[in-house]
Amino acid sequence: MKLHARAALTIHQREEVQRLHEEERVSIRKLARRFHVNPTTIQRWVGREAPLDKNSAPLHPRKVVTPEYRSAVIKYRRANPHHGPIRIAAELKPEFPIANRGSVLRILQEERMTRPPAREPRPQDKIPVGRHRIQMDVQQLPAVEGGKGFEYKISMIHLRTRFKYSEIHSELRSETVAAVLRRGLGRLPPFFSSGPTTP
Repeated sequence: MKLHARAALTIHQREEVQRLHEEERVSIRKLARRFHVNPTTIQRWVGREAPLDKNSAPLHPRKVVTPEYRSAVIKYRRANPHHGPIRIAAELKPEFPIANRGSVLRILQEERMTRPPAREPRPQDKIPVGRHRIQMDVQQLPAVEGGKGFEYKISMIHLRTRFKYSEIHSELRSETVAAVLRRGLGRLPPFFSSGPTTP
């Protein structure tokens, strides 16, 4: 049996420690002084059935990543660049039982594929500003000269020429706004002519 590199006691010393403690009832502290080791070392060997070193291999040995598994991870990642290690491992588990988050992440790190490609910004459709557009605003104002309640200023702006048409009303209904829009279209520059929009 090969001893660990830093073994404090030999196999014979461990056997002797167990014998002295069990048969002669020598205390742990006395055994520690006798063998020039820490009392915890004596305590460990007194409690074991055999004087042999335990296997130092990990309880869950690292699973070997096969070339087929590696290729499958890389292929899946390229086809689904925004799927992470957990999702990839779950998808590959039926075909590769060894698939898990750790092995997938390790493969992606080795292949420098941990970061998904940057998403291309979606083009934003800008609303054109020109002779075919107007802007309408409603402003609530307190009633003037002792009046109660509010008045409403309904305004239209020709976005190309910046000409403005406004009316003030004591109430705000859809019919009122529609009427202001009709009158404003008749006074603002034309919107659908092929020529320049001049007043």
